[in-house]
Amino acid sequence: MKIEVDKKETYAIYGINRISKQFLYVFDDLNISKVYEDNPVCKEWDGFSVADIKTYKKGLERIIICCRNKTEKEKRLKSMGLAYEIDYLYEEDLFTLMDEKIEISHDKEIVVWGTGRKAEVMIERGRKLPISLFIDSYTQRKEFCGYRIVRPNDVQEWDKLFIVIAVAEDRDIKQFLIKKGLSEGREFISYRSLYSFSDMLRKTMFAEKVYDFSCDTPLNHLEVVRGGNTICCCSVFLSEELGSILQKGVLGVWNSAMHKILCLSTQNRTYTFCKKDMCPYFIEKKPRTVREDEDWEYHKMEPKPEVIAIGYDDTCNLRCETCRKELYIAGKQEEAVACAVGEKVKKELLPNSKFFILAGGGEVFASKAYAQVYESEESAEIPYIRILSNGTLFTPVNWNHFKAGKKGKIMVTFSIDAARKETYEEIRRGGNFDIIQKNMEFASKLRKCGELAYFRMNFVVQKKNYLEMPEFVKWGESLGVDEVFFTKILNWGTFTEEEFKDVSMMCEDGITPKPELEKILNDPMMRHRIVDLGTIRYSHEPIEGNAFHNYYMWELERKVPGLF
Repeated sequence: MKIEVDKKETYAIYGINRISKQFLYVFDDLNISKVYEDNPVCKEWDGFSVADIKTYKKGLERIIICCRNKTEKEKRLKSMGLAYEIDYLYEEDLFTLMDEKIEISHDKEIVVWGTGRKAEVMIERGRKLPISLFIDSYTQRKEFCGYRIVRPNDVQEWDKLFIVIAVAEDRDIKQFLIKKGLSEGREFISYRSLYSFSDMLRKTMFAEKVYDFSCDTPLNHLEVVRGGNTICCCSVFLSEELGSILQKGVLGVWNSAMHKILCLSTQNRTYTFCKKDMCPYFIEKKPRTVREDEDWEYHKMEPKPEVIAIGYDDTCNLRCETCRKELYIAGKQEEAVACAVGEKVKKELLPNSKFFILAGGGEVFASKAYAQVYESEESAEIPYIRILSNGTLFTPVNWNHFKAGKKGKIMVTFSIDAARKETYEEIRRGGNFDIIQKNMEFASKLRKCGELAYFRMNFVVQKKNYLEMPEFVKWGESLGVDEVFFTKILNWGTFTEEEFKDVSMMCEDGITPKPELEKILNDPMMRHRIVDLGTIRYSHEPIEGNAFHNYYMWELERKVPGLF
C-alpha cells in the first residue's frame, strides 16, 4: 500500500525527543496540531501543547511517531486500535516528500561526466544508480571510485547513454551533448537532480555524534557563484549547492529542501556535511555521543540572507597558477549570464543585505558584471562591504569610484602570495610587484586615516613561496595591516595529482605541514599578533567561544573587535 501524505491534513507528533525536534524544524509547513507523549511531565514543548497519548481520539489527527526506537510507541498505538499507514506514520515516511521527481530511462547505460569533488559528493549524497563508467576530458587517471574513466572522443553511441553531469561549470558540456542530439532532462541531467534529500535528512537526523558549539552561518549567508549557483557557507567548507537563482529564484533556493537540511545539520550540531578538516571552527574539537533527552534552542533561518558573497564572474587581469592556466576575460555570452545574475543580486539580495562581500571569483575591478552591482543605488546603504581583490587595480581612481555614495564601512583583503618580486611575478602571472607595493602603500594610508575599516593580506602557501612567509609578515607589519592570513594551496584543477603533491607543503593527510614548512612556522615572526595560520596548522590554539553567528564576520572581528 502506498502511503499518501497530504500537507493540508492535520497531524500530531508522538514523542518528545531530539528526533521530534528535528522533524518539526524541517517540516515546518505541515499542519501540526499538538505533541503527544506517554505520561508527559510538561504541558508545552517547542511551542506546541502537549497531551497524554491516552487522550487521543481516533480520527482527530494523523499521528507521526518520532523517535529512534519505535517498538513501544507502535505497540501502544496498536493496543488503542490504530493502524499503520491509516492512523499513524513514521517520521521517515515523510522524508521522501523532499525528493525531487526525476525520470531515468532504464534501457540506457548510465554514465557520469566528471571525476572531481562534485562527482564524489554525488556518489555520497545521490540516489543509488547502476553507474557503468565515468567520462572526463582532463584527468590522467584510468579509474574513479572503482569505475572506468573514458574520454569523450572514446564514446561512439551517445544516444544509448543517460548522462549525469557532475561538474560545477557545465555549460560547455551541455552544449556538446545537445550537438550530439541529446536533450536535457530526457538524456542528460545535472548531478544536483540526483540528490537524495531523504537520505541526507536521514543521515543527519539520526546521527549520534555532536559537537559542543553552534554555528548559524547557513541561516543567514548566501554565496552566489558561477551561473547563479548558490552555497550557504564558504565553498571551501561546504560542497552542497542550493541551486541557481536564475532558475529557481532567490527564495526558491533559500527555501529549498537542501537548504533546510543543511541548516538542520548545524542546529542539531552534527555538522554532517561540513568539511571538518577545512573549517577552523573544528580545530581541536572532538564529537561526543548525544543523549536523546538533550535539548537546546534551534534557530530558524532568516527570511532572506543577510550576508551576501558573490563570485560569479571569473574575469581577471591575472592568470595565477593556483586558479587558472590562462587569462580569462568573459565573452559576450558569459558576460550576459554574469550580468543577469548581477541583476538578481542587485534587486533581490542587496536590499536585505547587512554585509556584502565581493568577489570570490575573478577580480572586482576588472569585471563589468561586478561594477554593475557595486555602482548600484542598492549598494549605497549596505552597512558593511568587503572587497576581495588581487590588488593590482586598487588605485586612487578605482577606489574613489568604488566608494562613491557608500555610507557603510569598507574592508579590503588582497591576495598576494609572495614577498619578493621574482616569486610574485612567477606565481601571480601578469602581475607587477612594483605596482602591488605601491597599491599596498595606498591601502595602508587609507587604513591609517580611517577610510578603510579593515586591511588584510593573504598568502597561499606552496613550494615556491613558503620561505618568504616571515618576510611577508614583516611587510604586513610595516604597512599596519590588521591581519596577514596564510592558507594551504588547494588544487582547483590547474595541477595534475603528481604536480600538486610536489607543490603542496602539506603531507599526504592534507593537515600536517611538511617538515620544511614546520621549520618556517617555528620562526618567531610567525607568532606575530597579526598572523593567522588559517588552514596551514591545525595544532594552533583552538578558537575561543562556542557560538558563532557568521563565519565571515567572526574571522574579521577576531583582529578588529567591534568591527560589526
